Amino acid sequence: MVPSNSADAFETFVEGVGGSLPELTVRQGVSRMLEFFELVPAEECVDDQGDMLLFQWGTYDWGDGKHFSINITRQFIESEMEDDDAISRLQLTFKFPPTNENATLGSGNRWCKGKSDIGDFRIFVFSSKAFAVEADSDAPTVFVHHEYV
Repeated sequence: MVPSNSADAFETFVEGVGGSLPELTVRQGVSRMLEFFELVPAEECVDDQGDMLLFQWGTYDWGDGKHFSINITRQFIESEMEDDDAISRLQLTFKFPPTNENATLGSGNRWCKGKSDIGDFRIFVFSSKAFAVEADSDAPTVFVHHEYV
């Protein structure tokens, strides 16, 4: 899989294990992204730091009203490109209405800097309060997209 085709590759991966992006819970989506990271190598990326994961959460207003979001991002650094042009991201985002419970979580993030870090990263994500609050909820908005930074 090359980074520019990662959104389609991820959607195909999810469907191949019997899922559908719009129907994923946070638990299912994060699990699928971790599996995708482990099983589907990114081609044309620099060393181990060229394919990483980022888990992040928080309450934001990006112009469409406040919402609580949980996001898992696969970041690529392509070897054939230079500087910031080489960086792109496959993002899986879950958006929820703000509640008192998710508002108290603040915002935060954690990087997985390569395949050797996946075990500790998985433990952090699945034991985080942000994950626990919405893990099995149906998110009103679930979307995946790839973009260059």
